Amino acid sequence: MIKKDADMFGLKLTGGRTWSARLSIPRDRWRDVGEAFRTKSGIKQDSVMSLQTRDKNEAVQRRGAALEALRSQVNEKLAAIGKPPLEGDWRPRTVTERAVNDALSAKKAIEEASTAYSPDRNADGTVNENVPTNERDNLHHVLTSQAEDVAESLSDEEGHQYLCTFMDTLEGTATPLGPLLDRWLSRQGKSVSNGLVNRHNRVLIVFSEYLACVSGISSRPTKRQAQSVLRAFPVQKVDKKLASRFREWAEDRKAANTVNSYLSSLRSFWTWLEAAGEAESNPWAGMSRGLKKLARKEAKARGEKRPFTEQEMLALLTGEPNSRDPRMVLMLHDVFRLGLLTGARQNELCSLTVGRVVVPDNPEELWGIEVTEDVGKTDNSVRTIPLHPLVRPIIERRLKAAKGTGEPDAPLFPECPPGGEDNKRGWTFSKHFLRYRKAVLGEEGSGTDFHSTRRCFATFMETALANGAAACTELVCDHLIGHKSERLAANTYAAKRFDWSLYSEAIRGMVDKGVPERVKEALIFAS
Repeated sequence: MIKKDADMFGLKLTGGRTWSARLSIPRDRWRDVGEAFRTKSGIKQDSVMSLQTRDKNEAVQRRGAALEALRSQVNEKLAAIGKPPLEGDWRPRTVTERAVNDALSAKKAIEEASTAYSPDRNADGTVNENVPTNERDNLHHVLTSQAEDVAESLSDEEGHQYLCTFMDTLEGTATPLGPLLDRWLSRQGKSVSNGLVNRHNRVLIVFSEYLACVSGISSRPTKRQAQSVLRAFPVQKVDKKLASRFREWAEDRKAANTVNSYLSSLRSFWTWLEAAGEAESNPWAGMSRGLKKLARKEAKARGEKRPFTEQEMLALLTGEPNSRDPRMVLMLHDVFRLGLLTGARQNELCSLTVGRVVVPDNPEELWGIEVTEDVGKTDNSVRTIPLHPLVRPIIERRLKAAKGTGEPDAPLFPECPPGGEDNKRGWTFSKHFLRYRKAVLGEEGSGTDFHSTRRCFATFMETALANGAAACTELVCDHLIGHKSERLAANTYAAKRFDWSLYSEAIRGMVDKGVPERVKEALIFAS
């Protein structure tokens, strides 16, 4: 039996006598990691990587890098489902970070101190010229002396780094980005979605790679090297010139829309820095100029997003999803049909609950579905959409099943559990629909996605209006689809909501005069 000593920590000997690195998962995170890796049992207790050696000494040497790789892999999986890393928010502070935090605290205390003239006098009443003459100067002297004491308690190299960083931060000449990023991301996490915070983190990884390259670390720096450069990089050195060169560097590697998202995140961070008094200007302001035009040009080259053609709609309405679970097959067909005749987004539909179904007292009126603020993408997304009789049976069937569970406000699509970075129900559907669309439409379906159902809805409305359906106006379509009208008269002076009867008339008119006959026949057959 192998002895369980310190040398054996994080190691495992397989039946073939080959050593592996073994990362133990904390008990309270078993379920999170099990969900991230989609284990059958729902839990995961460890993660293992072969060290490709039978020699114990070699295994011990390789263990550290392997455990770091395993931890990184697990944390990436956790981040993909919106869960915190294994270590949570904690991480060890470097000498630089300690110096910055100490200096920022000192800076705040000094700024709050009085500048009133208060000299120290000698016994004869004369002013002692060697002592500060106000509270602020005196506090500055005391706190810098304390920083010198801290530096002396460290090694020569770390002490020099601590004191230089402390003084640069205190005087505002070179404040490292690391602690500022931590403060910003912490506040962002309280006000924006997990998806946006994760996007900011991904952008910062890219920015750190750029800084590592231009700092001469390496043309292909490791993630740890790049992060160290970013966290130590002075905010004062990020100017217009550096921002412009980063854009050029990113444009050589990524599409215009992706570069635009990079610049947007960095612009948001510097906007916060300005408001916090940590930066005098925003070097990223105006840096995105021209990218939207370039993105449109790239989109044309790739093939712009478009509505489904009639043949594509028929193929998706009548096709058989390749899924072993019959519930997922039915779910795909139900959500797709609802998307075509409501114009709702996939998460808006997958998040429907018993309480979001509107059943009028008058049996002649159309039923409706509500898109509430917690699932709406924008303020304009909050709306109620009438259900055409062709798709009402879907909601009736699912409403009955949901009420049968006895759960208050049960979901209509329990097959779609929350997932992804923002814990949305549309996440599960999106993965299944992507596979289904590719299987049915193949390469000819390029330029389409589930959002194409909304494009189809808008096309149906325009066609119906041209064929005499007077209620299918552009403004009514904007209201039903959850868009803000681009016309000043409509978005400023017109009513924000019209009568239910007008929306119902528009939905009826859209189907009668805008939906192709063969598509209607397929919908009738399905209901």
